[in-house]
Amino acid sequence: MDFEFTEEQKMLQRNVRAFLEKEIAPLVPEYEKKYAPFPREILVDLIKKLLPWDCCLGIVPKKDGGTEIGYINNAILQEELSRIWPSLAVSLGAGGGFLVSKLCNEEQKKKSLPPLQTLELLSGFALTEPNVGSDLRGVETTAVLQGDYYVVNGQKAWVTGGNIAEVCILFASEDRSKGLDGLCILLVDRRESPFEATTIPKVGLRCAPSALMTFTDCKVPKENLIAGAGTGAYMKLTGELGFTRATVGIFSVGIATASIEAAIRYAQQRVQFGKKIGKFQLIQELISDMYIETEAARLLCYKAFSMMEKAL
Repeated sequence: MDFEFTEEQKMLQRNVRAFLEKEIAPLVPEYEKKYAPFPREILVDLIKKLLPWDCCLGIVPKKDGGTEIGYINNAILQEELSRIWPSLAVSLGAGGGFLVSKLCNEEQKKKSLPPLQTLELLSGFALTEPNVGSDLRGVETTAVLQGDYYVVNGQKAWVTGGNIAEVCILFASEDRSKGLDGLCILLVDRRESPFEATTIPKVGLRCAPSALMTFTDCKVPKENLIAGAGTGAYMKLTGELGFTRATVGIFSVGIATASIEAAIRYAQQRVQFGKKIGKFQLIQELISDMYIETEAARLLCYKAFSMMEKAL
């Protein structure tokens, strides 16, 4: 299988790397010290700087207002951004409305997508829970239909952008006795269905906003139901989780690449026993192993994105 980039993709990689090193990299030291996490206005301004590179709208279909650049091109952008600033790469999940475009019906998209794409609104993906992680079978958050509303109770954790998002895609259980078949998906608009969100402080990715969401008798209009119990709601999620997990993989590859570059710079500068440590075989072996493992991870990620692209 050939994973060689096309000439167009190589040009994209070169150009976005040059842009990020000139325009974004100088901001990283100051912002990482100053913001934990990004304030909403700062994050929006940063995402707007990246919009010309299709970092948010690139995988949104054209019919939904996106640019549809493809999964591989999007992965190139995400890898390069992660190499420069992982916190910002992760934070992009709050903009663009990708999951809304993939999961919602036309009426829901018509209402929510335009303001998400202009960054008037930000979004979150509320799946993980404090007690069950991302185990779909163990979802404890409940959604009970009462008249014209679903009443939601429960907590979601580690929601990227959850503390500043106006809209979120929420996974809850209508009937826990049915396991996966009891799951439903709701589009929750915080302006009409208020919920609490508190920031989770982190050691790494400090600027990326992560939140604990708490839903207490939160009333969500039933027209905001994306998929109900017994309709295979979990199957809608399966493909999108494949994309998000491959994206986390390419984030990690970008971070690893930056780490290798830092290790090489240090090995070329640090002197011990009268010579630079990069001349020692042990150091060379360590850096070589780092490169091999990172390249293997990169190929695995791009294989995943290639398979997704072919499935379109």
